[in-house]
Amino acid sequence: MMRVLQVIGVMDRGGAETMIMNLYRAMDRSDLQFDFLVHEQREGDYDAEIRRLGGRLYRLPRFTGINERAYRKQCRLLFAQHPEWAVVHGHIGSSAPIYLSEAKRVGCFAIAHSHAQNYQTGLAGLAFNMVSHPVRRVADYFMACSREAGLDRFGRNLVDGDRFSIVPNGIDLSRYVCGDDEHKSAKRDKGLTDVPVFGHVGRLAPEKNHAFLLQVFAEIHHALPNAVLLLAGRGPLEDELRAKAAQLGLGEAVRFLGVCDDVPEVLRAMDVFLMPSTSEGLAMAAVEAQASGLPCVLSTGVPELALVCSNAHRLSLEEGASTWAQHALAAYERTCSQPRIDAVEEVREHGFDIAETSSWLAHFYRRAALGLTRA
Repeated sequence: MMRVLQVIGVMDRGGAETMIMNLYRAMDRSDLQFDFLVHEQREGDYDAEIRRLGGRLYRLPRFTGINERAYRKQCRLLFAQHPEWAVVHGHIGSSAPIYLSEAKRVGCFAIAHSHAQNYQTGLAGLAFNMVSHPVRRVADYFMACSREAGLDRFGRNLVDGDRFSIVPNGIDLSRYVCGDDEHKSAKRDKGLTDVPVFGHVGRLAPEKNHAFLLQVFAEIHHALPNAVLLLAGRGPLEDELRAKAAQLGLGEAVRFLGVCDDVPEVLRAMDVFLMPSTSEGLAMAAVEAQASGLPCVLSTGVPELALVCSNAHRLSLEEGASTWAQHALAAYERTCSQPRIDAVEEVREHGFDIAETSSWLAHFYRRAALGLTRA
């Protein structure tokens, strides 16, 4: 059995980890197994499941820049101790040049994967670019969740070359089936019958732009006083956002759900999905919302690749909160006049079926391990 080391970041930090776990669950683990290198010492959200599925976890201290020598030494020791690893798939950008170069030293095939576009600006962005840029000369192959994410991280020459692939962040579409009966049942189960339900799924972090979302919902709430906003996710801005919701007089109309293990059911209960992100690598939550048959208002920070259904459209943040609210209200009015329609097949046709993605990636790993993939 070929064991594949899946290099990931902090386990509770958003979409990349969710995508990796979706792939891990879908793969034939009797033929191909993942191991995980993480950079956090505490138990992560997925650690118990990883072990249950047969994966192994290894931990290194977080790379800070000033600990480069010690970090490289520990990477070198770890890879030397595990000759069974044939492929290293790197999802952490900042230290990728180090751990991928040490993996290649012992003969591993090295993949660098980008999950986001429009990386941080200012000093933080400059620092990230300085430490991550050398990966372009280190990795054997490059992947990204979208062309935009690839361009921002790896540059046009690599993205337009033959060592780059877009790997859609697939989902288990069977979990998102939602016709009108399922929609009404979900609203009833959550005590939201006859209540206009707007919502968002995403980490409570700056790039998700929840402050703007609350402004939009304040306008919606003025027009529909019984409307609620469901926010699934947690993150560093939660206290700040709770305070802003209170400041806007929204009270219990905004419901902070935290990390949900029933996201498909939460999406079924929504009437309209809103995503005003300043930037996204792909925005899998938007794809999941569309698979659930939800009308979606998305920002232009969401790549066009994520726009897969006719009931979703993109809107510039420059249009302002009032215009966003008008679009959201119009979408809600349409939901009141027509039944919820299952959109799973439409999403599958756009390549977001996790079964297809995991099959392609497993085949790629096998070819890479045998030296059959161009590097």
